[in-house]
Amino acid sequence: MSDEEEKELTFWGHTTELLSRLRTVFYALIVSTIVVMVVPIRLDLGSLSASDPWYQTISSFTIRKIQTDFLPADIELLPISWFSPLEVYIYVSLMLGVVISSPVIMYELYKFLNPALHQHERKLIYPFVISFTSLFIFGFTLGYAVVVPATVKAMVLFANLLGLPPTYAFSDFFSLVMLTLLLCGFIFTFPTYVVLLVKAGIITTEQIKKNRKYIYLGAVVLIAFIDPEPGLVTEITCIIPLIVLMEASILIARRFEKQREETEKQ
Repeated sequence: MSDEEEKELTFWGHTTELLSRLRTVFYALIVSTIVVMVVPIRLDLGSLSASDPWYQTISSFTIRKIQTDFLPADIELLPISWFSPLEVYIYVSLMLGVVISSPVIMYELYKFLNPALHQHERKLIYPFVISFTSLFIFGFTLGYAVVVPATVKAMVLFANLLGLPPTYAFSDFFSLVMLTLLLCGFIFTFPTYVVLLVKAGIITTEQIKKNRKYIYLGAVVLIAFIDPEPGLVTEITCIIPLIVLMEASILIARRFEKQREETEKQ
């Protein structure tokens, strides 16, 4: 077999492996989404009737919780079309599905890069999945407590500045909240990608150190885009823990880098 054919086979082998991993992620996402759409928070069979057969699911509970926590008292949400409530229900369910299946996403990413790792590095898959999940929860919680309230407040203040009525599209409000929460969660998982890519030999810690100022600048711009509030409180609250996590990830990645160098010398 020629070198060209071997490379082609390797390429198709990686492509097949990637498609297999993506299929698993897709199944996990679909199952998680269906679960939050149909599983009840609590099921009281006595309260069900033919005239009102509905019960409170995880998704419907989340929708009400978001309105209670983030919607100002003087703001009214309007379903612009007949299908808006259904669209919001499906969208929120899908976003919750992404949150629930995020450990599976990290697991499949790690397994895809598995061939590029040394034997002792392959055993660290569960610490990485746990780290990813913990950082995602931390970012999601920070977004829930700080970023989303500040973003909604900024949007309302800007609308008042323009003299616009306090009425907003039902779907737009929930899209803003859920997308902001997801972005906050995934932004804080960035250090796990750094360590994983260094472990796989795709990038080096020296490259990260040389470009860290651009990484932090990009993070600040992204956080500012998510939260348009004119004050810097939200940006500082988010960027400081992100910088600490990034610096810690560089130190951890450097340890793995040294181990790889020592293994290759032997």
